[in-house]
Amino acid sequence: MKLHTKIFIGLLAGIAAGALLAMLQAGAVAAYVKPLGDIFIQLLKMIAIPLIAVSIMGATAGFADLKKLGRVGLKAVAFFLASMALAVSLGIVAANLFQPGKSLDAAKREAIQAGIQAESRRQQPAAAPRAGASEFLLALIPTNPFAALAAGDMLPVITFSLLLGLAFTLIAPAKRERVLELLDALNDALVALVKGVMGLAPYAVFALITAVIAQFGFHFLLALLEYALVTVGVMAFFLFGYYSLAVALLGGTSPLTFFRRLSSVGLLAFSTSSSNAVLPENMVSCEQKLGMDRGVVSFVLPLGATINMSGTSIYHGVSAVFIAQVFGVALSLQQQALVVLTATLAAVGTAGIPGIGIVTLSMVLGSAGIPLEGIGLIIGVERILDMCRTVLNVMGDSATALIVDRSEKRRERRRSWV
Repeated sequence: MKLHTKIFIGLLAGIAAGALLAMLQAGAVAAYVKPLGDIFIQLLKMIAIPLIAVSIMGATAGFADLKKLGRVGLKAVAFFLASMALAVSLGIVAANLFQPGKSLDAAKREAIQAGIQAESRRQQPAAAPRAGASEFLLALIPTNPFAALAAGDMLPVITFSLLLGLAFTLIAPAKRERVLELLDALNDALVALVKGVMGLAPYAVFALITAVIAQFGFHFLLALLEYALVTVGVMAFFLFGYYSLAVALLGGTSPLTFFRRLSSVGLLAFSTSSSNAVLPENMVSCEQKLGMDRGVVSFVLPLGATINMSGTSIYHGVSAVFIAQVFGVALSLQQQALVVLTATLAAVGTAGIPGIGIVTLSMVLGSAGIPLEGIGLIIGVERILDMCRTVLNVMGDSATALIVDRSEKRRERRRSWV
């Protein structure tokens, strides 16, 4: 039985068990099963810091390939980063507009805040608000990167990882290759650890949903449904709005042609929830069905599978605001800007495997002082959101490759006229 099927069964079983306990007014019994969910959340916290640090260093060190392709790499990276920043911003705006987490009545939100948020803050204090722009910039630079790693201070960890990754591109090629091999092996080991931890997800979902429903009833399920609809809606808007315009205006191609010829890629992405698994089919389709240059395809698509996560960025933005609303945490503009920055940087080097977004989400929440226990409230719908965001991630890679390819061809035509 596949993992997502087990998670869905765990969700249904948790709803049934929680409803039964609620009807029997025996919500206290849920306290005996909830620790299993807490263990799962704690394991995700354990993995997040090393996974992000190793992934970012490996991806950045690999950017030495930009020296070979020059403009192609710079154009692709610039478009990827701009798209992700816009995606997470749209997610935050939509969550603030529709406010899915506030559909719970005030009493239930206060109960959740008192029952769970207090425990979260005892375990990991929320980040202190910054006094201004200069303090924020200084906070990005760790005086002791190992202390930042130990404290789980995500933004300084990201800064150090990026800078060290760039430094690796400046050392002797033979030494850099050995470093890349080590980072790749560490990343593979951490990904294997993620897969192992995700094996607990069905049981964790059962425990967490049982506890929530037993305590707060079915009102929370309605809020969860609204959250999922907002997230998928923003993803659909970004795919068929933003990328359609980009393909038409910058790629000189009809959006209908683009989506029709890559329909098999989108379906494969939806069914596998893995950018890496779709990569071979995507490369063949872009080259043969859209006439892209093989060199551009071979560089941009693997790079995109590594750093372009527009769908994941939307998921992070909506999830962060939703969880903050459920826990009664008022996010300032500065905290929301931190979510944009962290969600964009978190995507760099993140492995393109199913379920990885739930791990990187913990980093985004931590950067804005949002209780990490909120992850347990949304994991029940994680699979369907994972499928949808993978489609957006993969199609965004293809759109970027098309835009870069057409830009290079226009440049070549201009040079031939001179």
